[in-house]
Amino acid sequence: MEFNLIEKQWIPVLRRDGTSDWIAPYEVTKGFAENPVVSLNAPRPDFNGALIQFLIGLVQTVAAPQNGTEWRKKLAEPPTPEDLKEKFATVRHAFELGGDGPRFMQDMNRSEGKEWDIANLLLEYPGENTLKLDKDHFVKRGGISSLCPSCCATALFTLQVNAPYGGVGHQSSLRGGGPLTTLVLGQKDIHDNLWATVWLNVLEKNYFESSCANENKTEIKDVFPWMAPTRTSQPHGGSEMTPEDVHPAQMFWSTSRRIVLLPDETGFTDCDICGASNVKGISKYRANTFGFSYGGAWLHPLSPHRHVNGAPFPVQAEPGGVTYRHWLGLVLPDAEKSVFPSQTVHRFQEVRSRSDESCRVWAFGYDMDPNRPTTTRCWYESEMPLSYMQDSIKGVYQDLLAGMIRGAKQVSDNTRSAVKKAWFKRSGDLKGDMTFVDNSYWQGTEPAFYNALKSLKTALESGGDGLQAVNEWHSVLCDEALKLFDHHAWNGPVEETDPKRVVIQRRDLQNFNRGKKIKELLGLPVEAKTTGKSAKKKEIKQQEQTELAF
Repeated sequence: MEFNLIEKQWIPVLRRDGTSDWIAPYEVTKGFAENPVVSLNAPRPDFNGALIQFLIGLVQTVAAPQNGTEWRKKLAEPPTPEDLKEKFATVRHAFELGGDGPRFMQDMNRSEGKEWDIANLLLEYPGENTLKLDKDHFVKRGGISSLCPSCCATALFTLQVNAPYGGVGHQSSLRGGGPLTTLVLGQKDIHDNLWATVWLNVLEKNYFESSCANENKTEIKDVFPWMAPTRTSQPHGGSEMTPEDVHPAQMFWSTSRRIVLLPDETGFTDCDICGASNVKGISKYRANTFGFSYGGAWLHPLSPHRHVNGAPFPVQAEPGGVTYRHWLGLVLPDAEKSVFPSQTVHRFQEVRSRSDESCRVWAFGYDMDPNRPTTTRCWYESEMPLSYMQDSIKGVYQDLLAGMIRGAKQVSDNTRSAVKKAWFKRSGDLKGDMTFVDNSYWQGTEPAFYNALKSLKTALESGGDGLQAVNEWHSVLCDEALKLFDHHAWNGPVEETDPKRVVIQRRDLQNFNRGKKIKELLGLPVEAKTTGKSAKKKEIKQQEQTELAF
């Protein structure tokens, strides 16, 4: 099978006029002035996430800007397809999907291993043990028997950059299983093209190469690990791959799984993912164990990281998706939890953003069960706005913003606890999952959060203290908490429902959410108590009577 990923038109895209197209990587700027490519158009969202990382990695590896001036110029005036083709041609030989030489992201050793159906490249496909126990209830076996070269290359790349630990000898990716990726998206009316999405996330050459790994390692195998015999990781005689061993660009091309694609030798077929007809299909692959094992402190430029004892660990996707509760750590640093944005997001905010820009963060990744690492629970992706801040207000803005999110987190916990206590006399009686309350809360308050950010920014820029915006946000949190409580509290187990307990928990929820702790988290002034105990008891009794009537 001859299929070179630099030369072939294998990447599905949409153009501005709504037409679909297929491009080679160097054609990302083709028709830029007349009808530019505006987005990827893969048949699966995780494929889009993989393809954008492929393009960013390719440009960062061989066509990175020398400085900020070049970066700004090429954002508006991109290189021609001919210019990109010339640069990409320097690594053309590393991107052969088939053939007798080195193959893209495959085991150069061609060692023997177990043969698998091609569907097993897909991360959500049920594993061997699941099929053996007949537990493939939600994602069924079958349905995918052959892939076209385009979908197969994308599936292979998707697996290699997201691979979870898959049992003895099946190594996880450089960023672990299910890493969260965060990218900068530009203004919709200015940067609505695929080139801008790629270029906004490419770092200046010296900045990137000095951030992690060994810039002096410049051999082709130091960038593309499949260009040399596999450095195995057997218990006896194997070794880890550390940042000191390779060039920084290998972070985009890490290859932990030992895979060899087995193109069909007979006839042509249809692709079971994209529907392409009469293509030379691939229905099997061979996999061996103990491939590249990545150890040490890797700082991947497209992932936020949590620092533990000074070492960075990529943030993983988690249940409930990505919402504004993750703003700290994904958009701004969360010093309290030592979580910091990706290098691309950080670089954009600190150096590249302008006052007239309204950009976004695109976050995506697989949520994988840490207790069953081969189990993929969900694919999540979302967008969050970025906003430019003047240096004079940045500190106050970030402090108040952090308080707004932490206050929201506490109200969310209060709400879940109140619903649980309203349902059962003994809180230990409830063993089920209560995250549906949290998810509803975060989704219900998200639009108001972004409005509060705008109000806060406007107030601070005009010389105010921003407390009115925070006060309004506090009211939103309290209102949403009661709304969710009223919706769920009366829908618990009928045999356990106690109207008096529901009313008491509603009252306590109100008091907690408007109490001292929440106000302190939000940075709001706390009023001194002026009522005595007897007056307070009378006030509570009146409130209970009112709520019983409710």
